[in-house]
Amino acid sequence: MCIGKSHTPESASKLAAKIAVVYAKPATTHCCVCSTEVGAADVVWRKDGFDIVRCAGCGLVFRSDLPDDSEIAQIYGGEYFTRDEQDSSGQGYLDYVADAENHRLNARRRLAALRAAPDGAELLDVGAAAGFFVEQAVAAGWKARGVDVSDEMAAYGRDELSVDVTTGLFQKLEVDSQVDAVTMWDYIEHSHDPVGDIERAFAVLKPGGLLAISTGDIDSLVGRLSGRRWHLLTPRHHNFFFSRNTLPEALRRAGFEVVELRHRAYWFSVGYLAHKTRTMLTRSRVLDRFVASIVDSRAGGLSVPVNLFDVMTVIARKPLSAGAAA
Repeated sequence: MCIGKSHTPESASKLAAKIAVVYAKPATTHCCVCSTEVGAADVVWRKDGFDIVRCAGCGLVFRSDLPDDSEIAQIYGGEYFTRDEQDSSGQGYLDYVADAENHRLNARRRLAALRAAPDGAELLDVGAAAGFFVEQAVAAGWKARGVDVSDEMAAYGRDELSVDVTTGLFQKLEVDSQVDAVTMWDYIEHSHDPVGDIERAFAVLKPGGLLAISTGDIDSLVGRLSGRRWHLLTPRHHNFFFSRNTLPEALRRAGFEVVELRHRAYWFSVGYLAHKTRTMLTRSRVLDRFVASIVDSRAGGLSVPVNLFDVMTVIARKPLSAGAAA
C-alpha cells in the first residue's frame, strides 16, 4: 500500500492492467535448437531494451522476447533499408538499393560456393530483399525465385530487376515442387523461428539438394572481444546469434549433412562500414559528425573487401537417402 496516495477505481484498474501485462509474460522460454529451458538466470546482456540469453544446453544466444508475425512488417519497413537522416544508431542499412553493385558482387561470390547449376536447376532465395542475388543466380543459369517479408524490397525486385520475388514468410510460401538449392544469406538471424525455417528448407529440397546460410558467428574472436558492442548484436532486428557450433547442430538435428563452414570476405562501401561503426563505439556528436562526413564524401562510395572472421557461410546437403519427399 502506498501511504499518502489513494487509488480511485480508475487508477486501480490501470494498475491491475499493468500488473497483468507483466505477469502474463512467461518467465522462461525454451531453446529452439535443444529445447533446454532458458530463464532470467541465462541473461548475458540487455541491449536496446531487449534481454539476450545464452542457452546452458547448447550455447545458442538469442533474444528472449521474440517478435510475432504482426510486428514483422513494421520492423522491416522502408527505414530498415534506407537510413533516416535523423537516425544515427547504425541499425539497418545505409541505403540498400544504392549499394546494388556490392550486392551483385557478393552474390556472384556466393554463387561460386554452390555447385554449377544443372540444366533446369531451381533455387529459392529466402530473405531475398530487393532480389540482387536472384538476379545473379538467373544470370548464372539457375531457375531462381525469392521471398522476403518487405513488400517494398520485393516490389523493387519485381518492378526494377524483373525477377520473381514474393512478399511473405518462407514458412507460408507455396512451393509446388522440390528445388535443388535453398539460400539464406544474412537471413537466419532475423527469423523468429530459425529451426522451423531450416526444417522447411529440408522439406522443399530434393534429395542431394543444398542449403546455404550466411550469418554471424558470435563465438568468433571479434564477437567474444566485442561482447554487447558486437556490430551484429542488434536485437531490434536480429533475434538469433548462432556460432560455428550451434548452427551445424541445428542443421544436423533437421537431417542435413554439413558440407562446409567458412568465414568468407564480402564487399562493402566505406560509407556503410562507417555507418556500422556506430554499433560498436560509444555514441557521441563527434562520432556522428565524423561518420556523416565519411558517408557524404567521395571515399564513402568506394568498395572494399572485409573479413573480420565473424561471419560464417555454411553449406549443408539433404542426404540422398532422405527420399523424394520429406
